[in-house]
Amino acid sequence: MKKHFTSNIIFQNLKMQLEDGANSFREDLLIGEIEDTEIEHLAFVGPTLQKISLLEEHMNMFLFLKGNAELVADNLSFQIVPESIAIPLSFKNIQINVEEGETLHYVALTKKYTQDDHEDFNTYPNENKPDLFFTKFSDCDPYTEKIKSPKTISRTVLPEDIIPRVALGTVEALGPDEVRAHKHPMLDQLFLGLTDNCIRVYADGRSIELGPYSLLHIPIGSSHWVTVEKGDKLFYLWMDFFLDRTGQQWLKTHKPITTKKND
Repeated sequence: MKKHFTSNIIFQNLKMQLEDGANSFREDLLIGEIEDTEIEHLAFVGPTLQKISLLEEHMNMFLFLKGNAELVADNLSFQIVPESIAIPLSFKNIQINVEEGETLHYVALTKKYTQDDHEDFNTYPNENKPDLFFTKFSDCDPYTEKIKSPKTISRTVLPEDIIPRVALGTVEALGPDEVRAHKHPMLDQLFLGLTDNCIRVYADGRSIELGPYSLLHIPIGSSHWVTVEKGDKLFYLWMDFFLDRTGQQWLKTHKPITTKKND
């Protein structure tokens, strides 16, 4: 594993090319950057059936980046496609079936639950407690935010109050565009560059280029912003890890886009 430092901006490029003859790959990502959270990048070349035991008392999240496969949990089955997410909530294990000719890349995150997290779970409505949360990024509800331009497409991938103190979303735009400077000292944040992402990320006056399949930790409490040049694409997944439940008030700055439905 090789982490890169640009002053206090820490990022890591995922290894997306397997060595000749390799049928699997694993690497740790940004070790120790998010409290009580482990992040790894895995890849499997089909045909293969991977049986995965899930950690108890932990969030087990899977972010699928490239390749197609099938995810099976008991009697449930989901078709994995690039840029989709799965979070099993009521299972001890899952299976991922990668067919011949496919190479599946995904990022797995495990986060230890606290006593406060368990208390929060007990307050969630039943509709927020699926046996397995699964969705494609492109199917998620859009929202607007004052720090973004009208042409920016933002989507809520993981809403609040499904996993305590964790929320995810995507931001997408063609350059030139920007996400204006802002700060949120109530949360730790990661950016994961998605397909064709080519942006510059700034934090307290320092900056780095962030490409596709790179993971970056926004320095907590920093003033940060993002730019994309003409002809380039901005497309990243943000991951918010709130320090406590009151910090989730930040998500109120995201204004859902409602569409009028015919009666």
